[in-house]
Amino acid sequence: MTEEKNLSRLDNWRSQNKSPLMLVIATLFWMGLYTYPSLLTPYLEEVGATLTQAGIILGGYGFTQMILRLPLGLWSDYLQKKKTFVIAGLVSALISALGLMFTQEVWIIFIFRALAGVAAAFWVQISALYMNYNVDDSTSAVSHLAFVNGAGTIVATFVGGQVIARFGYQSGFGLGAVFSVIGLLLCFLLPVDKLKIKKGAEKRQPVLKGLKLSLQDKGLVWGSLFAAVSQFLTYSSAQGFVPQYASGHSISASQISIMVTINTLARLVAIVLVSRVLLRFFRPKQILLTAMLINALLLFSIPLAKNYLTLLIIMFLLGLVSATQMTYFMDAATSHISSERRATALGFYQATYGIGMVAGPAATGAIADVSNLSQAFIVAGFVGIAATGLMFWKLPDRAAIQN
Repeated sequence: MTEEKNLSRLDNWRSQNKSPLMLVIATLFWMGLYTYPSLLTPYLEEVGATLTQAGIILGGYGFTQMILRLPLGLWSDYLQKKKTFVIAGLVSALISALGLMFTQEVWIIFIFRALAGVAAAFWVQISALYMNYNVDDSTSAVSHLAFVNGAGTIVATFVGGQVIARFGYQSGFGLGAVFSVIGLLLCFLLPVDKLKIKKGAEKRQPVLKGLKLSLQDKGLVWGSLFAAVSQFLTYSSAQGFVPQYASGHSISASQISIMVTINTLARLVAIVLVSRVLLRFFRPKQILLTAMLINALLLFSIPLAKNYLTLLIIMFLLGLVSATQMTYFMDAATSHISSERRATALGFYQATYGIGMVAGPAATGAIADVSNLSQAFIVAGFVGIAATGLMFWKLPDRAAIQN
């Protein structure tokens, strides 16, 4: 009897605390993936990789996400067992960090960095599980997820960067493994999946039918495509080659980690700024158009930056516009979709923006090898300008998406 009471208390605790616990796990998930990327391009140069190879390695992180996120979304929607997928994501993050810790071979680094992308692909299920815990307030759930994504990345980037600056790159990889282990252990405190279905929502649907319904959704398709452009710009610059550019201008590893931390901190500022200030005065489409244009102009400005302070300001502004775009492209693309199809929709959204995560660093690295990083940033800026024009024509505003 006592054992049954203890089990009942544990089940009650799990049920009452599943949402905050899921947010803690989500934070640790990103911390496990982001203790070292801020200094990855200087590290790759140190182990002998060319800029083209560095671009391919950086793109590998996005490539595995691109090819896995939609299938994983479809599979988890069909099985309705998202907790298992969350555990798999943390295991992948752990193996990736440990693998990077014990090798300096360029193409083996590519494999383990791509495995980090496999881990990140499971963000679909983490997002979907948390949104299922909060099915009646999906907009707030999206903001919470964006916040913990940013918070985990900020803490990991700063702490990991300082650890690497003092103790070396392997220590940074090891720290990522520690965060992944803690998150993995906490997963076992989550309750068994029980889907809460909205009134009037469709029943579980065949996989292909769910995919067809998702692909017919105008907001999902265009929101996902423009998110891919946003990621192209981000992974060409702040999350790609700006640290390498800074290293080439004699900026230290510790200072670079602070730059990337500031970039991530700006993302949290953007979430608050847009949700509590800008949305009172502007439509989401107006905000997204302006953010894309500013993003492009900032890329043009990078080659003009020759000192730490200027790059710090540019990185902060890049963080503001990047987070503004990604948070509200996600909201436009997925918030109106029912719980039963949400992981499929999130999978499509995240697989599509993964194209930008692959193409951005791969193209930038190749262009930089042929010419230089400054020219590569300028090319990326023109991509942003072209996307701004296409967004004006094709991106539906929120009201149009919901109708």
